[in-house]
Amino acid sequence: MHVVMVFREKLPRQDVAITFNDVILIPDVTCVEPIDVDVSTKVSKNIQINIPIVSSPMDTVTEFRLAIQLARLGGIGIIHRNLTIDEQIEHVIKVKESQPFNIHFEYIKPNDDCFKILKLFKDLGVENLPVIDDYGKFLGIVSKSDVIRNLNDKVYKIVRGVKSLDPLCRVEDIKKYIQETGLDIVVFTDNQGHYKGFTTIWDIYYEKPFIPVIDDEGKLRVGAAVSPFDYERMLKLCKYVDLLVIDVAHVANKKIIESLKKIEKDINIDLVIGNLGTYNCTVEVITKLEKIDSVRVGIASGSICSTGVITGIAAPTLWAIAQVADALYDYGLKSIPVIADGGIKNPGDAVKAFTVGAWCIMLGRILASTLESPSPVIIIGNKKYKYYRGMASESARAKRFAIDRYGRKVKDISEGVEGLVPYRGTLEQVVKEFVSGIQASMGYIGARNIPEVWIKGKLMLVTELGRKEIEPHSIYLQTQD
Repeated sequence: MHVVMVFREKLPRQDVAITFNDVILIPDVTCVEPIDVDVSTKVSKNIQINIPIVSSPMDTVTEFRLAIQLARLGGIGIIHRNLTIDEQIEHVIKVKESQPFNIHFEYIKPNDDCFKILKLFKDLGVENLPVIDDYGKFLGIVSKSDVIRNLNDKVYKIVRGVKSLDPLCRVEDIKKYIQETGLDIVVFTDNQGHYKGFTTIWDIYYEKPFIPVIDDEGKLRVGAAVSPFDYERMLKLCKYVDLLVIDVAHVANKKIIESLKKIEKDINIDLVIGNLGTYNCTVEVITKLEKIDSVRVGIASGSICSTGVITGIAAPTLWAIAQVADALYDYGLKSIPVIADGGIKNPGDAVKAFTVGAWCIMLGRILASTLESPSPVIIIGNKKYKYYRGMASESARAKRFAIDRYGRKVKDISEGVEGLVPYRGTLEQVVKEFVSGIQASMGYIGARNIPEVWIKGKLMLVTELGRKEIEPHSIYLQTQD
């Protein structure tokens, strides 16, 4: 059956700029179990991702550590541009040179007591651990069963010598090693035998949907943000990254469009255009530019964005997605992925975005709260926080103007704020919980994949009292904040 999609008609009020808190998703008859939901999607025409999460190109969100781990989990990171060109390329190279699986760096020493290391076995969920001397040399492994049998001994008495592998070896070599030895860990060392970490059988044999996103050479995928006027940066990055993200708040500017027209034929990788917020602006951009591999949608919905307050201008993300998606459909460009950017606070918001035409979501605040984001963990009282700031905040703008001659100061006012967000743990913990929530939500509406959400997803207005009722209430809640 041919379905004619009009995403704006899925919004309960077409004359109101509705966003996430205004609506709820309606459950439907279903036979779909959350565990069976496929959340793979595309971030651009030519790049498939295994979870629908893209990191925001912000200097308190995405540098190489977060980009590495997000790609390992199936998403993709976008390295921010508050860096020199060489620094940005360096971050990209670190992602590309990292193995597509988790590497653990824990180890034990020869003189450790067997009693003391049992907890480490339990915490890591492994049956073997590497032993390292005081000079960082790999000596061998000890097994959990040997430790239990020799609790009163020191580690050096039960260490077993095993072969180690080069940290940059192929996944196929690691799988072969595991099959030949029967071990649950593989230890990596350099040419001099210095310890470089280990990986486990569970890191190699991935569990869906957390399959690494890799390129044709088996390297992790990564993107980078660029100014629409910085041709030098674009052309240099094209040699290293998988996609470029045009990083402006409002791309439907004639000067920006003209600048992109001059360079688009020289870009040989996927190009993400944004941000967009309305049907008319989308039409202006897609009819003027030939190279559009993805669009980034939403204006002023981010938690650290003050554009809506300062200027009165906004295109709330949910409303904007429907506008942009319909424009793409109407102009025969429905194969261009839509990235929902801003205001997504929970998995339900993500599925609401899918309902009106989004293919994937871009997260800032949520990822800024993880261990892998660039800022250190800050302890205040007995609580932990991470620093987070908008890229249009005064301090972020000052850094950009200092290092980037294309970060032109065309406004005399900042449109972003900065502050602290509660620390939430590792990126893996946060992403797995978020993706599980997306799968649960899609299960309620009977959608096996994101394209089915476009068809089956239904939204309904909710009153303020209704919103309070569907949230936890009438009890004292323990919170992490």
